[in-house]
Parts: sequence; structure tokens; C-alpha cells
Amino acid sequence: MVVILLLIAIAVMVLIDIFVIRARSAKLAGVQTSPTVFNKKSLIAPDGFYFSKGHIWAKLMGSDKIKAGIDDFVIHALGKLQISEIIPAGTKIKKGDVMIKGNFDSKSVNFLSPIDGVIDSVNKNIIGKVINDPYENDWGVVIKTADANFSLSQLFLGANAVNWMKNEFKKLKEFLVMNSYKPELVGVTMYDGGNVVEGAIANLDENSMKDFEAMFLSL
Repeated sequence: MVVILLLIAIAVMVLIDIFVIRARSAKLAGVQTSPTVFNKKSLIAPDGFYFSKGHIWAKLMGSDKIKAGIDDFVIHALGKLQISEIIPAGTKIKKGDVMIKGNFDSKSVNFLSPIDGVIDSVNKNIIGKVINDPYENDWGVVIKTADANFSLSQLFLGANAVNWMKNEFKKLKEFLVMNSYKPELVGVTMYDGGNVVEGAIANLDENSMKDFEAMFLSL
């Protein structure tokens, strides 16, 4: 009898554990994680960095060289941006030429050179890598140019850069609303009023992506 009671007690304890585990699993399944978002305050314009209309940053390196890379506005908008190709060192480049190519989701995107010059060196470490440190380790190229100061004078700097980025954020929100023709996409891209979901552009179709490049990445 004692053995039977012991077995019954063990069976009851096992059943209780099963019900507790199921209850916890159901509770976790019902929890929805808020999407990662960004807003005007998330955008960075470090001191000494210039910005082109194509969202390439530039920084003076000596009297005739400029280091350049992709700014964090685009990285927030596109999400996990992986670099697929960079123009080789030694190549002559003109303002508006494709300098860096990348992929995000199943789409591709091109980034244009903000100045004329010759590619002096390339950061090969970012090829095949997702960009997450745009202003430091994940820079793109160094360009040698005849007149670095003149080239940089045509770009945004300081307060002008900050104001420009804020306007770009506002323009991005308007762009997402206009291009999210499916009701469910509006819910995906916009979140909590003044914020935008990171990687929102990945939810749009190819035609909308072309419009994004024309509006935000052209010079």
C-alpha cells in the first residue's frame, strides 16, 4: 500500500510540473516583443564629419585625403546592411559614381561617391559584413582628391548636418506612409508616433526601393 501511495504521489507531482511548464510556455508565446525603432534623437552627426545628400559621410585625413563611409541614418532605415562590393584601390572616381554596393533583406543598394578623386585605400574588412559601427571600424574608402577642402565645402557639417538629418527623418516617415500601400505595412513601418521601425525599407517592394534610392541616395 505504501508503494502504491508513493507512486501516486510521484505521478501527481509529474502532472503538476507538466501543467506548470505548459502554462509558462503559453504565457511566453503570448508576449509580443516591441520592434526596435529609431527617431531624430537616434541619429548621430559626429564632430568633424561631413555628410553628402547620398548619405555618405566624409572626414578630412591630411591635406589631400578624405575617408568616407555610410552614415547611420541609412543603416537604421535599411536594417542589416551587408557590404557586397567596394570600388578597388587605384580607381579614378567622379562625384556620383557608384562607390559601395550593399545588400539588405533580399534587396541591393548602391552608394555614390560624394567627390572626385582616386581611391587611395579600401576597408576590405567590411566586405561581406553587416555594418554596425559606421563612423569608426566600418568605414568604406579613403579618397585622394586634388582639393579636399573645396570638396568638403559642398557637404553638410555641424548644425547644418544635424538639421539636414532631421529633415531626412521627416521625409523618410512621409515616404513610408506614401509607399506602404498595404495597410499591414503601415503598422510594420510606423511605431509609437514619432518613431520609425528599424529596417522599415526592407518591407517595401522593388519599385518603392528604387524610389528610396532616388530620393535619399542620389546626389
